[in-house]
Amino acid sequence: MLRISEFILNFVLNSFWQIAVIFAIAASASWLLRNAPARYRHTLWVAALSVSLIAPLFPANRWISNFRIATPDTRPAIIAALKNVAPVASQSDKEEVAVDHVGSRRSQTISTSIRTASLLAFAYVLFIVWRAIRLIRFWRRKEKLSRTATDIGLSEEVEAAAKRSRSLLGVDNVRITKSNQAHVPYTLGWRRPMIVLPEAFCAETNEGRLLSVTGHEMAHVARRDFLVNFICELIALPISFHPLTFLVKKQINRARELACDELVTKRVLAPRVYARSLLWAADLTSHYSSQAFMLSIFDAHILEERIMRLTRNKKTVAPGIARVIMFAALSILFVSVMSLSMFSLELQTQARAIESIQSLNIPAMQHPVAPDVATSQSPRETQINAPGDDDRATTACEAGRRGDVQAIPLLIAQLGDDSKTQFVKCWASRWSPALQTFKHSSPGEQASLVLASFGRPSFGPLSNQLDNPNATVRRNAAWAIGELTNMLPGERAGAVPQLISLLGDSDEWVRMASARALGELRDERALPRLVATLADDNWRVRQLVVWALSEMKDDRAVTALCNVLLADKRVEVRRGAAEALGEIRSAEALPYLKQALNDSEVSAKAAWAISEIEG
Repeated sequence: MLRISEFILNFVLNSFWQIAVIFAIAASASWLLRNAPARYRHTLWVAALSVSLIAPLFPANRWISNFRIATPDTRPAIIAALKNVAPVASQSDKEEVAVDHVGSRRSQTISTSIRTASLLAFAYVLFIVWRAIRLIRFWRRKEKLSRTATDIGLSEEVEAAAKRSRSLLGVDNVRITKSNQAHVPYTLGWRRPMIVLPEAFCAETNEGRLLSVTGHEMAHVARRDFLVNFICELIALPISFHPLTFLVKKQINRARELACDELVTKRVLAPRVYARSLLWAADLTSHYSSQAFMLSIFDAHILEERIMRLTRNKKTVAPGIARVIMFAALSILFVSVMSLSMFSLELQTQARAIESIQSLNIPAMQHPVAPDVATSQSPRETQINAPGDDDRATTACEAGRRGDVQAIPLLIAQLGDDSKTQFVKCWASRWSPALQTFKHSSPGEQASLVLASFGRPSFGPLSNQLDNPNATVRRNAAWAIGELTNMLPGERAGAVPQLISLLGDSDEWVRMASARALGELRDERALPRLVATLADDNWRVRQLVVWALSEMKDDRAVTALCNVLLADKRVEVRRGAAEALGEIRSAEALPYLKQALNDSEVSAKAAWAISEIEG
């Protein structure tokens, strides 16, 4: 629940300033298009509303996978306490703190209490629920109006005006109705659109006036404005708390009505005749209020502006120039979605950060211990001040039991601890890894298992460690990426190139871990390098590569696996090759498998593989 609250507040926090930036960009482009056809401004503002929702989601989503509780000042002390060594401020460490694995990111962290975060998130949810109920009420009004509408009793003049409007605007499936519940003309629906006229409008016999009303509403149908408006209402719901969202929607409605006016005056009526008809319709309307899901001739409340535009001759921007300006503005808007996320704000609960630090027995404000001071302590003092290997493994386990993702930086710092410990099984209640231990039980392996149990939040921090100078860190990070829970293989594709490069690592355990991870990810980009690694000097590496190829089930590996089946010196590798060929089920392997039946140590696996291929 806390993670949800923090996610919501990060979204709200970033939306406040990001929507303002997007609005400024859209307003500037709209001003440049002020004399261009209104349809370009309508497209621009609809795009601005869309990116206003998308932009705050990028940093909020990244926040889920990057829980940072250590500042640059306290992180060395925390890492040193976990490793029981004095921190050394090497150049590589400084670069690791300052540079993100994907790219530099200029974010600012804001702390708050759990209570405050929960209350604010609850208030936001209540507000959105209220807005959603309001939209549901508008939808029910629309449905009620559509049920009262009928096409019985329409005058011949109305039918004739409707027929001519359909012909001039190229819409055929529009139904003209009337209702005593309608105060102004409305357009409803997009699959089976319906125009509902008030009874007072149906009594009119002037052709120009009827053409202006039916033509404007059919212009909405021709432009698919009902569907666009429906989507805009849904997009605006999560960001409806922002004052600029109201202004963006107002600009969308304004541009939509002007665009319909332009379409009517281009195809149906002369501008001045249409303007006089609008004034007649306004005089005939008793009262009107905007409805979210019903389009009307008087939406946006800009009748005076519309009359001025219709009666005055203004210099217009050429359509070609208008398109160039619009596409340039759209490009800037969509680029801003990515660029704004690089300057995002991050909110975290202070209490969770403090709890994580205390749970690992690390004083957050403790200054690093100098090497000469550490060596001058007595053995007993050292034992008292530093937790034992088993204690560190157990502490990491407890962080996993609590699901404490705020401890990710501390667990990352523990990945290099390869001290042998007692086996600690702490995942049985929630998740069980494919391998309970890789090399041997250690605080580093326990930290990697806990990180793997966290899933997505751990992926970024683990990927950052694949090029760590410490081979133990590289090994545990690669293994943990393969074990990550609640993640599809494709979601970890960003780590594949580094895992492939680790197949040539100088440390055999790193090569094994990378092969294991690539087998879990099943990314075909790794296939050529995995096949080449079948010639590795270490048989354990070859064994895991064979297993990875069996997981990938790619026919392109069959020839290499057949050669391993018959020629590898280790029986474990040959058995793995037979099993892999059975998993791939390629008929090409049958002659080799039948030949392997003569190998007494592999014959059982070969017979099973043959049965799998032959069905």
